[in-house]
Amino acid sequence: MARTRLEAAQPDIDAVTRVANEYIESYVGGHATRHAEVYHPESLKRRYVTDDASGVTELVTLSPRIMADYAAASGPMGGDCETEVIIDDISEDMASVRIYSCRWVDFAHIVRARGEWRLFHVTWHGRSPA
Repeated sequence: MARTRLEAAQPDIDAVTRVANEYIESYVGGHATRHAEVYHPESLKRRYVTDDASGVTELVTLSPRIMADYAAASGPMGGDCETEVIIDDISEDMASVRIYSCRWVDFAHIVRARGEWRLFHVTWHGRSPA
C-alpha cells in the first residue's frame, strides 16, 4: 500500500512544501543564491526538446549551478506570477511534487539526505498561454 501525503508526518509535509516553494519563488524572483540552496548537490533538471524544423529531439540537462546562473541572469520576472505546489506523495525519504508557475510546469522529486529535504530531480516544460 502506498504511503500518501496525508499519512506523512506534518513536519515532512511542511519541509517538502518549503523546498518546492523556495525552488520556484527564488527562480521567479531572480534570487540565484537562494535558488541554488534548495538543490541536492547531485541533482539534475531535465527536459526533452524537439526542434520543430528538423524534428530532432534532444535531452537538455541542467545542473544546480546552471539553474542558479539562469535565475541571476533573468532577474525578477515582474508582474504577477502565481505559483502552486501540489505534493502528490511522501514516502519515507522521498516526495513527488508538481510545481506550477506562470511560465512552467515542473514535476519534481525531493529527497531527505543527511536529515535535510532537498530538490533531487526536476522534469519540466513550458506552460502554454491561457
